[in-house]
Amino acid sequence: MKYSLIFILVLSATLAGRPLMASTKLDFTTVDMLTYRCFQEKKWDSVIVVGKQALRQNIDYYYLRVRMGISYFEKADYFPAATHLKKARQFNSGDAFVADYLYKTYAYSNRHEEARILRAAMPVKEQDTTLLSHGFLQQVHFETGYTISSNRAPDNLATLMDTDSIYGEQDLYGNSMYSSLALKLKITNRLGLSLAFNYLNFAKTKYIQYGRVEDQLQNIADSSWGKFYHYTFPRVVYDTSFTYHVTQYEGHIGATAVLPWGLKVMPAFHFIHVSYPVISSSYQLQRVTDTGYFTAADGKYTTFPFDRIIYSYSSNDTSFNNFVAALRLTKDAGIFSIGVHGSWSNLNGKKQKQVGASLTCYPLGNLDFYGTTTFTGFMQGKVKRLLLSQVLGAKITPWMWGEANFYYGDYTNANIFNGSIVYNNSDIIDYRAGGTLVFLIGKHMQLSLIYQYFRKESTQIYYENTVDPDTHETTQSQQTRNNPYNTNTLIGGITWKF
Repeated sequence: MKYSLIFILVLSATLAGRPLMASTKLDFTTVDMLTYRCFQEKKWDSVIVVGKQALRQNIDYYYLRVRMGISYFEKADYFPAATHLKKARQFNSGDAFVADYLYKTYAYSNRHEEARILRAAMPVKEQDTTLLSHGFLQQVHFETGYTISSNRAPDNLATLMDTDSIYGEQDLYGNSMYSSLALKLKITNRLGLSLAFNYLNFAKTKYIQYGRVEDQLQNIADSSWGKFYHYTFPRVVYDTSFTYHVTQYEGHIGATAVLPWGLKVMPAFHFIHVSYPVISSSYQLQRVTDTGYFTAADGKYTTFPFDRIIYSYSSNDTSFNNFVAALRLTKDAGIFSIGVHGSWSNLNGKKQKQVGASLTCYPLGNLDFYGTTTFTGFMQGKVKRLLLSQVLGAKITPWMWGEANFYYGDYTNANIFNGSIVYNNSDIIDYRAGGTLVFLIGKHMQLSLIYQYFRKESTQIYYENTVDPDTHETTQSQQTRNNPYNTNTLIGGITWKF
């Protein structure tokens, strides 16, 4: 009668979607009988309900963990399944049946390193070689994309100098292209390497505008005494532009080392070589003499001096090397993955530091839905920023996954993904948003389509003449203004898994 009542409570709790009442007192015999019966009848939810209540009452043993782990596995809740199967192996590490389930659980939740370590410890006849590749070359990935920028030309070139200024310039990022080839290698069961080579090409245009007062001869008036030369001195505005390209070659190497207790250590190094021509402008005053008038009596011309501003431009090729050194630590805890990360870099003549933490949650117990929240502190000299990001991913169909992301904050000179992506261009980044679709084509191939939207700001420089009211001296002061623009990027990729 006692067992029948508890069994009814188990079924009621399962159907209602809530645990057994805390007042329901269980003992070892009852737990073992109920979980065994429900396990044999494949009532996975009932096994889990009774098991949770038993653990809350400090009833814990090998077969309980086995039944709970396999029940979660059959429900495709792989993360809690791994927790219980690992605990079962602590009671009895020699059961190949449990090891096989745990191996599959790791494989289905993308914990490939743990799966390979476990497989190596299994008897040869129990090893499954169909789920994961165990060779040296694990994966090859190639992707390429193109970016369209709304910043290809200033919106209103007539105001590039701003009001009443004498000179203005703006260096604009236009369209760009990107390509990447990446490899994943297995060195040992506990150590893996990722290698990537990236190529980027940015089309840029430097716009320059300046104004100067010019001497313009309007007419020559004849008179009985000679000739008079009439001039005006209008302010004339000139503009010019220079197109050039910034090329960037990058090499990235990262390692993943699996330590005991499920701790992963991931050091990485990113090398960047940048080259482009530096467009410079300079000016000088050119003294000219204009004819003021001519006197017929003595046949002489009378002149007066006038200073013209003459601008000249030069282009000098330059190149430099930058790097990013990064380190990330992660630890799995049930349906959560906790990570901390840091990096040091020397981008664009400055030194940067980053420190942050991330939390990934798999609420369904598998990869069908997940979210990652990341907080990063960025430091560059006296500049300090808080960078935030949120990623959500889900399984849309059996053959397609989707992911959406949003990055808030100025990521200029910052990096993401443990240094694998570096934002080293000079423009301010307000935020970034995007999405990814991954299509599974058979067992070995997958295709990806990535969209990225950036909201940025480019810096406009202009100079103003300032007159001191006391000394009447004229000085030039530099002013800046940021102009917003956006970019849209589309990247296609193909991955081959061995």
